[in-house]
Amino acid sequence: MKRSLFLMGMLLPVLSYCQSVDSSSMRKKLTTTAPLLGGVTVTHIVAPVDAGGNTFTMQQPIVDVGFPVYKDFSSVHPVLIKTGIRYQGLFLSGEQNIGSNEFHSITVPLLLNYSLSRSTNITFVGLATIGSDFKRSIDAADILYTAGVRIGFRQGKAFKYGITLIYTSSYSGKFLLPLPDIDWTISNRLSLTGIIPARTSLKYKLSEIHSLGITASLNGSMYRLNEDGKDQYIHLRQNSAGLIYDLKLSQRWKINLVAGHTFSQRLETFNMDQKVPFNGFGKLNDRVANVSYLQNSFIFQGGLSYGF
Repeated sequence: MKRSLFLMGMLLPVLSYCQSVDSSSMRKKLTTTAPLLGGVTVTHIVAPVDAGGNTFTMQQPIVDVGFPVYKDFSSVHPVLIKTGIRYQGLFLSGEQNIGSNEFHSITVPLLLNYSLSRSTNITFVGLATIGSDFKRSIDAADILYTAGVRIGFRQGKAFKYGITLIYTSSYSGKFLLPLPDIDWTISNRLSLTGIIPARTSLKYKLSEIHSLGITASLNGSMYRLNEDGKDQYIHLRQNSAGLIYDLKLSQRWKINLVAGHTFSQRLETFNMDQKVPFNGFGKLNDRVANVSYLQNSFIFQGGLSYGF
């Protein structure tokens, strides 16, 4: 089971999308301010890797844009449809064995949220992703798909939870994953949020604008590798934990900082025929890698978000 967790980090954009809608679209009709249903988040992740004579730096710039295309909160069963775009890059500075050192992915999500009642909602989500070094033309085999359905429940304002069933088709195979999530305001200062086991954060509010806490996450990305005519893909998997700091500049602007260390980190390349069977999570590490870096490292993340 431990091996299976690495893939779940790739699904964080899906689950975060669902969870944010649950938190914002179910507000009471008498609310005095409009909910922030869209936003832009810019994140940068840096990890310096010492691989015994081949020291290099991994950088992951990420830009998330989400916005509503339809909303109706006036009916008994509110409806929200959202879309957007997500860019994620992987840049390897100083790496000598993989060949390509710049990878890019573009994801287009589509989400439909329907409120069954004041305490229950259902969300349908689909994503299409292209991830590659873009050294050759993109074809149908380069498009990765994800589809899912989430049931969310609200036990008052302080406690929300849900369960998402995700189906994904990636370079490493096809998978079906049930993943729970939680958003719990334990007290006026303490809160717990998590997409279990992909990401969990426990935060303490120091003031109205400052929060400090601990966080653990699984991060993953996958890209087509087109080098010297070889048919390969690159797979990055990171399991890390550390300190998290949030700064609320205003109602719309927020800053997020994370400093931590990886417990497990794998940057590997595989031939395209290196896939595992359906739901064969335990066999992910049985794939034969062409290039493999297994060294742990410090990891730093900074993010700036704007809601609208």
